[in-house]
Amino acid sequence: MDAPTTAKPKKAVDINVLRCLNPECRALLAYEVDSNNVLYLDLSWSAKQAGSTRYFPCPKCHGKNCLESIDVNGKAKQRVARFEA
Repeated sequence: MDAPTTAKPKKAVDINVLRCLNPECRALLAYEVDSNNVLYLDLSWSAKQAGSTRYFPCPKCHGKNCLESIDVNGKAKQRVARFEA
């Protein structure tokens, strides 16, 4: 009798909660990102803006977690790239 074959489990999507990029703070922000800090859902419309810089403010240290546009498989995505005090 043949042993039943099992399907390989699908790889889970790598989703994390965004943390402040300030290494001394690391507070939780209300956004989901992948392991490269690319927004899981495009909530960049809710980002604040100062000049040409779009950012998510940290509720704890009040710094700026700055966004940049990147190309992922031909689609424009938003990535939290750096921290500014």
